[in-house]
Amino acid sequence: MIFKGSLKKDKKLQARALALNAFWGLLLTVYVLSPTVQKSLLSVVFPSAPAYVHPRVSLAHMTLTHLGLTFSATALSVLVGVAVGVCVTRSFGREYLPLAVRTNALLQSLPPSAVIILAFPILGFGWKPTLLALFLYSLLPVAANTIIGFQSVGADVLDAADGLGMKESQRLFIVEFPIALPHIVNGIRHAFILNLGTAAIGAVIGAGGLGSIIMSGLISNNSALVLSGTIVISSIALLSESLFSLIFGEH
Repeated sequence: MIFKGSLKKDKKLQARALALNAFWGLLLTVYVLSPTVQKSLLSVVFPSAPAYVHPRVSLAHMTLTHLGLTFSATALSVLVGVAVGVCVTRSFGREYLPLAVRTNALLQSLPPSAVIILAFPILGFGWKPTLLALFLYSLLPVAANTIIGFQSVGADVLDAADGLGMKESQRLFIVEFPIALPHIVNGIRHAFILNLGTAAIGAVIGAGGLGSIIMSGLISNNSALVLSGTIVISSIALLSESLFSLIFGEH
């Protein structure tokens, strides 16, 4: 009875959290889509600001561009990071594990702005150098958490799988992957939030995104524009964290 009561309470809390996130997401959507709402809210904080919206690009367009960069870079880091994590925890690639860890640490030590500057002469303006920088910067959390996840699988579990006559590929997908999945999801969560905040630097070289309105505000000394971009980035980050927790649980 106690267990059932606790389960019902958890479901109610999850339903409330989901409803709160839906309401929060609706408010954010209204703010992003409506310049009138943006002006009304920002004018309360900055009544004498010279402008409350970007002069050339809508906030909705900047938000979509920003999310496109974030999702693309995260998807690349997941594909490569998980593949690297799997390979270096297999018998054929275990010798490369120290190299993978050191390379990841090196990539993480490079600021995204430095990667953009280095890639700019080759890739030019726009998405490409920004996407490369975000991908390299978010590769570490995915790869590192994937490695930790597979290393967390106990030797007794592996022995049991071998005892059942599983091949290495079967053991990977049937036994190891489900155990490592919470760690992998945690890495994806970190990579997404990291990319979401860092994608703003792409505005410096014409990649667009919410960094454009922040840069415009900084250049024109208009705090209202800076706040507007910051509100959207922060709100999406908090919503993403909450949704990850609701879907996958706390890790």
